[in-house]
Amino acid sequence: MQYNDPQFTDVEDKILGPLTMKQFLLFLGGALLLLFVWYLFSLWMVIIIGLPLAGFLAASVFVKINGRSFTTFFFSWVKFLTNPRIYIWKRKETKNI
Repeated sequence: MQYNDPQFTDVEDKILGPLTMKQFLLFLGGALLLLFVWYLFSLWMVIIIGLPLAGFLAASVFVKINGRSFTTFFFSWVKFLTNPRIYIWKRKETKNI
C-alpha cells in the first residue's frame, strides 16, 4: 500500500482569518491589556503607555522578518544584546600518535 506523506508540516493552521492560534491569543491578550490600561489610567497615560504597547503587539502579530515571527526575532535580538560577545581562541596542543 502507498500512503501520502503530509506536506507543509511547518505551516501553522489558520483559525480566524489570517491569524494562527498563537497570533490570535497574543492579539487577544494585548487587547485585554490595553483595555486594562484604558480603565486604570487617565488619557495622557494611556497614550504614553498604550501607543508603544499597541505598536509592539501589532508588530508581534503581523510582522515577519526573514520568515521568522517578530517575537522570535525580538527575543533573539535581546539574547544577542545580553550575552557576552568576546570570543578568545586558544590553540590546544594535540599529541600525534
